[in-house]
Amino acid sequence: MNELIFEVKGSSSDPYEVTFIKDGDSLTALCTCPAGTYGNFCKHRISILDGDGEAIVSDNREQVSTIVEWLQGTDVAAALSEYREIENSEDAPKNAVAVAKRKLARAMNS
Repeated sequence: MNELIFEVKGSSSDPYEVTFIKDGDSLTALCTCPAGTYGNFCKHRISILDGDGEAIVSDNREQVSTIVEWLQGTDVAAALSEYREIENSEDAPKNAVAVAKRKLARAMNS
């Protein structure tokens, strides 16, 4: 099992902690922001999964590439891909994006 923790700037004065745990083919992504704490869709986790370290305030920004590697072949990767496809579709019903967000959040929390 491998674990990486990032501190990210958010709406709070204190940074949030985003934790990624890789265990075999499983990837768990947790965040201490209000959305992440309740197991909901969280932009902090998504930005790191997308390879964006802009909001990271800890000194390990270069480890974002490790998270992108860990993502490959996981159920989180599949859920993220599905979310992106629905999000970018002009024909998708509005509730489809919400459903995809919930599915992605569940995948990251398992």
